[in-house]
Amino acid sequence: MFRDWRKTEKGIFDELEREMEQMNELMNHMMTQLGKEPQVYGFSVQVGPEGIPHVERFGNVLPVGKDHDVREPFASSIVNEKDNELNITAEMPGIEKKDIEVNATESEIVIKAEGNGRKYYKSIAAPSPVEPDSAKAKYNNGVLEVTLRLKESDKPKGKKIDIE
Repeated sequence: MFRDWRKTEKGIFDELEREMEQMNELMNHMMTQLGKEPQVYGFSVQVGPEGIPHVERFGNVLPVGKDHDVREPFASSIVNEKDNELNITAEMPGIEKKDIEVNATESEIVIKAEGNGRKYYKSIAAPSPVEPDSAKAKYNNGVLEVTLRLKESDKPKGKKIDIE
């Protein structure tokens, strides 16, 4: 049954205080159920040189059915057309260089890491074919940088046709 809030001693503030206490209790209960590992989810939006926005997500809050111990690192991939390279930067704090594994094919780069109680996994689709043998990687202060050379396109150069 609805109670008229104007008839309480503090008016609406008494009801608001009670509601806030209930919400606080629910939040405390929910947070203790999550465990010790913080829940991370985010996304980044970058506008590439061609003017098209690229949206990438990161974190350890993954779709249902995936391993929730694994965190997807924040990563950005940029095509450097001047040097004909794909540059990937991934943030993976709290692990050591020896714990990182990077695998590349012509169409995909996979980054895995496990160490110090942390797990990271990220699969990045190459925007155009890359040369896996050209890959170079550096890891410093929790940031992994991977550089791959883009494959030369096999497109025919064509022939100029004169117009009469």
